[in-house]
Amino acid sequence: MIESLRKVGLLGIGVLSITEEKIKQVVDELVEKGEVSKEEGKTLVHELMIEKTKRMQEFEEKISGDVQNAIERSKVASKDDLLRLEDKIAELEKTIQKLVEK
Repeated sequence: MIESLRKVGLLGIGVLSITEEKIKQVVDELVEKGEVSKEEGKTLVHELMIEKTKRMQEFEEKISGDVQNAIERSKVASKDDLLRLEDKIAELEKTIQKLVEK
């Protein structure tokens, strides 16, 4: 029974959106119905929260990587690119100012 709950509860992105409170609520209901023992319920809540955290980290890493790849493919100037251009413009302004002063 617990294994089935783990499989169902962890399918897809659903595990990311469920709160610890909701997990505890569902497990408490199972304990009340006698489908799992109190100890099994505690273990299940703990394992589901660990799995949720793990999946959330994986999801965030995937999204971050996808966003980074999209930015690289779009050829949008990065912050470093803009800083280099600002430095170059400042150098050119100094050079122009020196030439004007002569």
